[in-house]
Amino acid sequence: MSDLLAYLPAVAALWLGCYELRLLRTGSDSPFAVRCLCRFGFCMAAAMTLLAAPTVYLEWLWPWFPRLTHLLGRETEMAALAFLPLTVIEIGLPRPRLLTGRLHIGVTLSAIALYAVLFLSSGVRTRDGSLLAEGTGAVLLASCDAVFTAYSLWCLAVFLVPVHRFTRGLRPGALRTGLRLITASVAVGLVWALWGVSSIVTMAVDHRQGAGLDLVGRVLGLCCLVLGVLGGTAASRLSVTTAVGRRLRAYRTYRALEPLWSALRAVSPGTALDLGWPAVRLFPLHRSEFALYRRVIEIRDGYLELRSFVPPDARALSAAALDRFPVPPAGRAAMAEAAVIAAALESARIGPGGHASPGDRDVVLAYPDDCSVEEEAAWLVQVAEAFTVAGLVEHMRDRVAR
Repeated sequence: MSDLLAYLPAVAALWLGCYELRLLRTGSDSPFAVRCLCRFGFCMAAAMTLLAAPTVYLEWLWPWFPRLTHLLGRETEMAALAFLPLTVIEIGLPRPRLLTGRLHIGVTLSAIALYAVLFLSSGVRTRDGSLLAEGTGAVLLASCDAVFTAYSLWCLAVFLVPVHRFTRGLRPGALRTGLRLITASVAVGLVWALWGVSSIVTMAVDHRQGAGLDLVGRVLGLCCLVLGVLGGTAASRLSVTTAVGRRLRAYRTYRALEPLWSALRAVSPGTALDLGWPAVRLFPLHRSEFALYRRVIEIRDGYLELRSFVPPDARALSAAALDRFPVPPAGRAAMAEAAVIAAALESARIGPGGHASPGDRDVVLAYPDDCSVEEEAAWLVQVAEAFTVAGLVEHMRDRVAR
């Protein structure tokens, strides 16, 4: 199990690469910048795979295998880091004038070539997943670590400073959240790069170092890459979270309208829309907004069916209900409408009775006609809550029966 956990940083980097690749295929305002981040993710995933402890311990396959995986892993990691400054350059964030794409590529190629020359010249040996060197070889191998650490700090700093400055001027939103997570990721990456100094010290003192990532390096790498993934995918995650929250609110509103809807449907079952669903309460969450829209329509149709059953003294009945069941001023309109609905439902249960005047119908249809579904649903929730006040329906039944 621990061997599999060693590949978690690679999985996180691969996730980021795949996400950026999907963005690249679906279209982006900065395709080159997205392409750079995509290449960063895939190169970093390859590097983390090569430097994982289970990989470097495959010495039995070939004596040179740990040395080869270490060299290729470090070179690939430097290639991955090279794409971060290129992203800043492509987006056009404020940066030093001397920092150009050509200069950065030149620095990158020089660092990769120097690392390879120093490593191959060190005469490094391997034993139990460790790199061993003596004398000049230890100096050359420590120099490799110094080149790698310096280049990593260079790339991360060049990426961090412009992104941090740009983030400070943003308003709250998905972009700022994502960039803040990316900034935190790069900050952890700087600590991860500085941890490379431990390899220099170990080689200078003990003439040995791990061929792959040690425990601290794996933890820092995983934290860095996970934060990077969260930041890079923040926009899509927030949109998904927003959609889920909107659907959950629609479902709660749908259920809150059930007492009022059930009472209206009992009197006029023909107002219920038959959509072929197995039950009115059972539907997928992604259909909750449509279900709420359907329920609002059915309640409105039920209102229309009740118009002929509104008692002639509807206003007097609603005033009596407000006296009997006092509510705050903000809830008086909803309580008045709930009282008239209860009276109309009782009249419909008894049988056709007197017809209401136009003013009484306005009481029943008290909510504005030109409002959104959300506003209408919010109003109907208030009416439904007032409708379920203990004793209201019984009180209106007694008043209508007199």
